[in-house]
Amino acid sequence: MTTETGTWLSDELGSVGLLLENHLKNKHEAVNEVCQYLSGYRGKMLRPSLVLLSWRSVQNKCDVPRDVHRAAGVVELIHLATLVHDDVLDEADIRRGGQTINSLWGNEGAVMLGDYLLSSAFHLCSTIRNPDLNILLGEVTNTLCAGELVQLYHRNDVELELSDYYQIIHDKTASLISAACKIGGILGDADKKTVGDLGVFGKSIGTAFQIKDDLIDILSDVDSAGKPTGKDVAKGKMTLPAILMLKDDPNCLQQLQKALENDDLSYLKKMLIESLSIAKAEDVICGLVDSAVNSIDHLQKNSCGKLLVQLAKQLSEPV
Repeated sequence: MTTETGTWLSDELGSVGLLLENHLKNKHEAVNEVCQYLSGYRGKMLRPSLVLLSWRSVQNKCDVPRDVHRAAGVVELIHLATLVHDDVLDEADIRRGGQTINSLWGNEGAVMLGDYLLSSAFHLCSTIRNPDLNILLGEVTNTLCAGELVQLYHRNDVELELSDYYQIIHDKTASLISAACKIGGILGDADKKTVGDLGVFGKSIGTAFQIKDDLIDILSDVDSAGKPTGKDVAKGKMTLPAILMLKDDPNCLQQLQKALENDDLSYLKKMLIESLSIAKAEDVICGLVDSAVNSIDHLQKNSCGKLLVQLAKQLSEPV
C-alpha cells in the first residue's frame, strides 16, 4: 500500500467509505446510532478493493467514475450484512477486536441491521442503472443465503462430502468475491472473456480465502485472529482439514465425532496436525492461488493487475 498504486487504492477506498456513510444515513437517529458501530466491521475492505483493482486493470485509468465507487459500496454492504448475520448464527461477542452488534443490541437488532444493510445495498445498486449488475448481485445474494442455509443443514455432519464442502464455501464466500472482480471488469468495459477470467480469479481466491479462514479458526488464538476462534468446532462445522483426514483414514471417524461433541479444539488440532491434514489444506490453498494468478496472466502488464496477483499470493503465507 506504500506504492503509487497502493496510495491510489487507499484514497479510493476512503471515497467508498464516505459514500457508504452518507448512503446509510437515516431520518431516524436510532438507525444512525446502530450503524455507527459498523466501522469496526469493515476491516481491509477486500471486496471493494477487488472492484476497484479489477476496473483499473482493464481501464488503466486513475479517475474512478462514480458508478465504480457505488458498485464497490454495494459489495461491501452485502458483505457487512453477512458478517452481522454470521455473528448472530455463531453467537459471537467479538469482531475485529470489538464488540459485535448482537452483543450490543441483541439478536433482534442485529438481524434487522443486516436486513437494512441488504436493502441499502440494492437501493444503492439501483442508482447505477445497469440491469446486468442488478441481476448479477441478485443471483449472488441468493447464492450467499442458500450457502448459509446448506451449511446450517449440515451442522454436525461429520461425513460431509468434499464436493459439498466446496459448494458451501463457494456459495457463502467465493461467489461474492468472484462477483466483485467481474463487476470491476463489466464497469471497465472489458470483453466477455476478460470478465470471465476476472470471475475465475475471484472464485479461486475466494475459495482459498475461506479455507485459510477455516485454518485460522483452528490454529490461531483470539488476539491474533481478532475474533473468537474454535467456533467451527463449537458449531459442528466440518472444514477441509477434517474432511481430508477422514478421507485418508476413515477409522478416525469416532475420534473426530468425540472431539466435535466435546468441543475439544486442542485434541482436534492435534489430530489434524499429526495426520498432515493441515499441511494438505495449505497445499490446496497454494494450488488455488496458482490458478488465480494464471487466470489473469494477461492483465499483469499494468500495476493494478500486478497488485491483484500480490493480494492473491498473500493467501499462500502460512497461518
